[in-house]
Amino acid sequence: MKDFYQILGVPETAGEDEIKKAYRKLAKRYHPDANPGNKQAENNFKEISGAYDVLSDKQKRSQYDQMRKYGAGGFGDFGGFGRGGARPGAGTQGGVDFEDLSSIFGEFGGFGSFADLFSSLFGDRPGAGMHGAQGRRVMQGEDLYSEIEVPFETAAKGGQITVRVNVNEQCSMCRGTGSKSGSAPKICPECRGRGTISFVQGNFAVSRPCPGCLGRGQIETVDCQNCAGKGTVRQPREIAVTIPGGIENGKNIRLKGLGNPGTNGGQPGDLYLRVNITQHHFFWREGLDIYCRVPISIAQAVHGTKIRVRTIADKKVELKIPPGTRSGSRFRLRGFGLSHNGRKGDQIVEIEIKVPQKMTEEEKKMFEEMADKIGLKK
Repeated sequence: MKDFYQILGVPETAGEDEIKKAYRKLAKRYHPDANPGNKQAENNFKEISGAYDVLSDKQKRSQYDQMRKYGAGGFGDFGGFGRGGARPGAGTQGGVDFEDLSSIFGEFGGFGSFADLFSSLFGDRPGAGMHGAQGRRVMQGEDLYSEIEVPFETAAKGGQITVRVNVNEQCSMCRGTGSKSGSAPKICPECRGRGTISFVQGNFAVSRPCPGCLGRGQIETVDCQNCAGKGTVRQPREIAVTIPGGIENGKNIRLKGLGNPGTNGGQPGDLYLRVNITQHHFFWREGLDIYCRVPISIAQAVHGTKIRVRTIADKKVELKIPPGTRSGSRFRLRGFGLSHNGRKGDQIVEIEIKVPQKMTEEEKKMFEEMADKIGLKK
């Protein structure tokens, strides 16, 4: 069973900020764009992203913590669902019947069924064990992970942006077979043509794609020159991405079917884009509330005034500043924050009193006299 806390290098008691800090450090180190051609770094990045996706979500983290209490071998005595105890069928994966386990444990919220959660923890995909007409294992493609920068206002209001990401596409020269045209493939000696290898994980017998043939069940005698036998090539691609309004920094956007191509006719994986929201020169955000800082003069602060404040909705709202307002005072514009799941935030306006930087000697003298009269002079 994967230990997401160990993957991120944080204790079980870690808070949100500690988890986020650990993820950012590791993601920067292992990001595929920073390690071109390094398969191990790419795999590490996937594990790190998967761990953060669970631990950064309160509901998923709670469900995951409950699963950890049982451990990998904790399900071995539930009605004969241990090693070799499951009935065969479409829901069986490596000797374990996920349909029976799902009926016991029910649905896991953000994960879906028990099978989905098991897939997240052990790295295999239930239902991917079907075989094609030639007996070769049909494998769903791996998910891909990348990061995108989203403008502050787009993240706040929602919209569409075009991003450029590197994706793995089927090689056009060999059509995904990995072999040079005209060469005859042979049965993979590691998996004997099954496309998978099995190993024991606690009380589970788990199947994984064969590393020798990448799940194809066959290896090529002469590799395709275009893809070096991989069957896929990494290509830059422009994708239109819809950004939901109110999305938070660090959240994932899932693009179904844009991951790695499947093998032997399998479905492609998904592409997960982690959102990095850029800073705004005027606004900042805390939850659903939008904050801004507005400068006023000393005279306006003393006598009171009315100012027009820009909002995230691209309209200006009049705000009354009462006499005697101090620097750092905050005023609330109700309903001018972000909307999410039927909730609406506010806009908080922080007042900053601007002190003149350059004054003549006469102006300084007048200012000192005024400060002395109203008791401000030290």
